[in-house]
Parts: sequence; C-alpha cells; structure tokens
Amino acid sequence: MAKPELSAPLISVILSTYNRPDALRLVLEGYLRVGGSRFELIVADDGSAPETGEEVRRFALTAGFPVKHVRHADDGFRLAAIRNLGVRAAEGSVLLFTDGDCVPFPEALGAHSLCCEPGRALAGGKCCLEEQETGAALSAGAIPAELFEGAYRRERGRLRRLEWKNRFYRWTRSKPRPKLTTCNAAVHRSDFENVNGFDEQFVGWGYEDEDLARRLRRCGVRVLDATTRSLVLHLFHKVHASHRPDSRSSPNYHYFKSGRYLTRPLRGLQGRPLEALSVELLGAFPQPLLDAVPPITGVPDISLVRGRRPLSLRPRGEVVLAVPDDATVSSMDDVYQLVVEAL
Repeated sequence: MAKPELSAPLISVILSTYNRPDALRLVLEGYLRVGGSRFELIVADDGSAPETGEEVRRFALTAGFPVKHVRHADDGFRLAAIRNLGVRAAEGSVLLFTDGDCVPFPEALGAHSLCCEPGRALAGGKCCLEEQETGAALSAGAIPAELFEGAYRRERGRLRRLEWKNRFYRWTRSKPRPKLTTCNAAVHRSDFENVNGFDEQFVGWGYEDEDLARRLRRCGVRVLDATTRSLVLHLFHKVHASHRPDSRSSPNYHYFKSGRYLTRPLRGLQGRPLEALSVELLGAFPQPLLDAVPPITGVPDISLVRGRRPLSLRPRGEVVLAVPDDATVSSMDDVYQLVVEAL
C-alpha cells in the first residue's frame, strides 16, 4: 500500500449502512487495500441491530486509520439524516459519500483526493456484481482480486459510454451531468456546509443525492466526472420497498419535482428556524405586516405574491408562492404557516 502524502487533504469516508453486517465486513476489509490517500472512515448506521456496531468495533481495533461509528434510532429509511450525522462526526475537508454495499477499488480515493476542492465535486463510478457473484463473496467472507478485474472488464464499455454521454450533456447543456450519485461521490466540506447538507425531508429511497447536486450547482459548484478514475464494486441487493413499484411513484420523487426547494433546507446539516428565512412580500398585504418584515440582503428565500403587483416588481425568491386572496395573512406567524404548508 502506497503511503499517503502528508500534504494531501484528509478524506472523511461517510459509509452508510443498515442491517447488512456481512456486506459491511467486505466493504471495511476493502479499505485496508486502499492506498495513496489520507482518510478516516465514519460508518453511518441508519438504525441497525447491535451486530453492525460490533462489526465496526472489531474492525477499528486493527484498521490502522481512524474509524468511527455513528447511529440513530431505526425509524424508517433515513439516509439523508444519517449521512448528515456522519458529517457532524467527520474531521476531513473532503467528504466522500458511499454505501455499506460498495467495496472500493484500491485506487478509488485518488481522484477525490487530487481534484475535490472548494467549488468542485466529483462523481465516481461503480461496477455491479451479479447476484451469484455477491453470494459467493459473502459466503467466502472475501473478494478476490480477480473479481475486481472481471467486473471492470465486463463494465468497462458501459462506463466509457457513460463518460461520453456526460460530456455530450455538458456540452449541449441539455441535462445536468454527471449525476452525483452518492454511492461514490465527493464534496468539499465548505460547499456541503454552504448548502446545509442533505435535506432530511427526503425519507425513503432516492433523490436526496440529486437534490444535493442541484443545490450545489445553484451555488456554482462544478460536478466533475470521475466515472472511470474512481470505482467501487457494488454488491447485489434487492430493491428497497420504498422504491416500488418505481421511483416515480414515491413521495421523494414528487417532493423533488415540486420545484419548491431552498438552497439551504430547513431540515439539513443544521436546523434552520423559520425566523431565519428571508421573506419577500409582493402585492396586497396589510401595511403593518409589510412594515414588520425584516430587511432583506441578497436573494430572498421565499417570495409571497398576493393579488396584483406592479410589473416592475418581479419575485426574486428561491421559492415563489402564490397566496390566495381569501387567505388570512396578517402576521409573520401566518406567513410562516404558509411556508411550512408549501415546503
């Protein structure tokens, strides 16, 4: 294993898991083979049974690098929340998000260490194992080197095509690509904190990473493509129940597609009280309420529009809400109630 340079940034690997200690064992062992980077490992446990904590404690005794275990109560699929909890325990300047069923290739951290900096996030790639291959590896308790090589040879064409598709979408600006899929994605801590981390309103499978990516891009962060430069080996597993019958039927999909999102969500890395929101009122609101609204610097979080307004006054808020004429809006409490109902 190559020794990491002392000047290299410390990478905090935020590894999420839930009740798969056999898969987690393979993933943890995989980080023993990773070379050339300074890193710590934070196992972010979404409420697993005690076996997971015992597995992490055994591994930490001989790992040779810092290993932490953070956990919250089992209260459904709360990936966004447990990843935020992992970040709070992290000490690195580069945050690498991955999963407890993704075994790193030995050189997986190199690109993240070299290229992830303020204003630049990295999207890595994955090679998927088939069900039979995964079962054999779990039974053996180890992944042989030839399995990495075989999976890469099988997936190489797909990965290269994905790189070219990402380039095409970037050049044409037809889609925000590459996707920042958090089975293998690095974000600089300063950028992550700037957008207040993951939005914990995402509960169940999916879209919390796409939401993070769009908020990062809104702030000018470039997502770089490391599809073939940073790889993990994804162990087979069945689709989570919250993904059925398909992702577009899930509450997360509808929340993501609503278009009503703040760059800094209320339920994120740090909780934001409603009173911290900057609110712009346009249209037919009582003058005492208009006088009570705190002055705004920069772009407002929320624009409330009621009735007719001068054409010269365009809503500037990240979220624009139309207020019905018959709604009672006479105090800031009424304003905040409208915001809560909309978000």
